[in-house]
Amino acid sequence: MSNKINSLELKRKILHMLLGTIGLFLIIYNIVNPLIIFIILIFGILLSLICLKTRVPIISSILDNFDKKMQGQLPAKGVIFAVIGSLLALQLFPRDIALASITILIFADPISHLIGKMFGKTKSPLDKRKNIEGHIAGALISSLLAMFFVSPILAISGALIAMLFESLIIEIQKIELDDNLIIPLTAGTVMYILRLWGL
Repeated sequence: MSNKINSLELKRKILHMLLGTIGLFLIIYNIVNPLIIFIILIFGILLSLICLKTRVPIISSILDNFDKKMQGQLPAKGVIFAVIGSLLALQLFPRDIALASITILIFADPISHLIGKMFGKTKSPLDKRKNIEGHIAGALISSLLAMFFVSPILAISGALIAMLFESLIIEIQKIELDDNLIIPLTAGTVMYILRLWGL
């Protein structure tokens, strides 16, 4: 595996963290609520479907600079799944756990990817495209940030297990689940169960 990050990957990961952080603050300060997020999601899906068929001014230019070009794939698929994962976390878990799950989503995967690409030496036994060093860095940094919302034991457990699940390729009916959906749901479920156990 090359220890070099191409400019598209770097731009995408920075944008992921930037947009995620803005979204997180909008949720924290109650500027957006689940209904508004759902409306944004529907609008985003419709816009993405339109972009499959035709170029949309401004949006298509942004996609040209930040989205992976994969034939037949829904444009901005990662963003759509990140919004779905965040919305589900807000609906399924208590607010503090939902915010911690979204924080793990925002930072774990991009940091894992960037650190793994730059410093990774040990391939993950679960996914040969990824490195253990990246997973550890992603889990560590995202759990530190999640501690703003939940206890250290919940944050660390949620981030570690979310990164473990992120490295698995989960398919349903030959459709690979996006890690932007897997990470917040796994982290939230782990934290919620541990809290029920009194941790």
